[in-house]
Amino acid sequence: MMNKDFKPLFENLNMNPARGKNETYDEYVIRRKKVKFILKRYRQAGREVFESVFPNGVTIESMDNLIKDTQNG
Repeated sequence: MMNKDFKPLFENLNMNPARGKNETYDEYVIRRKKVKFILKRYRQAGREVFESVFPNGVTIESMDNLIKDTQNG
């Protein structure tokens, strides 16, 4: 049973294990590594933390921005 406040966090994240038609092999490898990193952090932190940090859902760009902000600050 889904909660009415349920928001899909990974809706905007391409988690497809197959390489896209317009995606080079290098882009594919980088995307898969970033998705693996995001899922690892999600399992460590939990849904509540991810909902508060990423209210509009998780994307690779939003995670990259968070990492850059953390490294700069």
